[in-house]
Amino acid sequence: MPATSDPEVPLQLARRTVLLAAGAASAALAVAAPGTAAAAGPLPPAGPRTGDNPVVRENLAEGSDQWGVGSRETCGVDARRPEIQGYATAASVEPGQDLALRVSARADRTCTVEVYRLGHYGGDRARHLLTAEDVPADGRTWRTRVPASWISGLFLAVLTTPDGHRAYTPFVVREPARRSDVLAVVPLSYAGRRPYPGLGMPATLGTDASTARWLEEAGYDVTYATEEDVRKGRVRPARYAAVVHPSATALPRPLALAEPGHTDERTRSEAAALLDGLLR
Repeated sequence: MPATSDPEVPLQLARRTVLLAAGAASAALAVAAPGTAAAAGPLPPAGPRTGDNPVVRENLAEGSDQWGVGSRETCGVDARRPEIQGYATAASVEPGQDLALRVSARADRTCTVEVYRLGHYGGDRARHLLTAEDVPADGRTWRTRVPASWISGLFLAVLTTPDGHRAYTPFVVREPARRSDVLAVVPLSYAGRRPYPGLGMPATLGTDASTARWLEEAGYDVTYATEEDVRKGRVRPARYAAVVHPSATALPRPLALAEPGHTDERTRSEAAALLDGLLR
């Protein structure tokens, strides 16, 4: 049984932490380097890192935009009485472990589950990985083994009823054995063992997805973990050159980093300079 998070225990991140934040008129970023206080000003300009790493190869795969509400004549669920909803029994899993979803529907007995990994993928923003038809939607647990080919990242399980109502269950695939340059920490938890309300996505997911897409478009070698993974010692931030932790409270415009039509070039440039300064 997966361990639940301990909200009373403060999150201890590595001393090298990048906070990406976009204000109403300007970008505000803070970096804590080993043994120093936060940097007082921006580092010299530096371009995005690219290289031969699993994230770069992953994002060369064909992307898909079919996960959204509206695609294939789907619609969202009723916010107060969702036609379908679900949650993962653990907010993060490793390759070789089971992804376990608890799915329930208001009327239909089955649903379709599709799994997508969020990234850049040439601008399509996600990659389709799996489709399971006729999944029980009566509160029972549906399981699938996470293959080794699923690169660490932020994922969405897309739940769709036969009449087209759609909801989501986000989760993280972690790879603690792979020492990437960057660790992205996602504040995702199912500690209460219940779905997030409405469409099933937490308020911070836009921030997390936008940051993930930006990191991957820029070619950083990044792996992902949840705050609970850090608290429980499943992932040790001190092993990484930089830790990215999006702050929902400091980021009133969560789409500023990577979403189409909302790109903040100053934020992207300064964030790249800060990260590249740590990874040199």
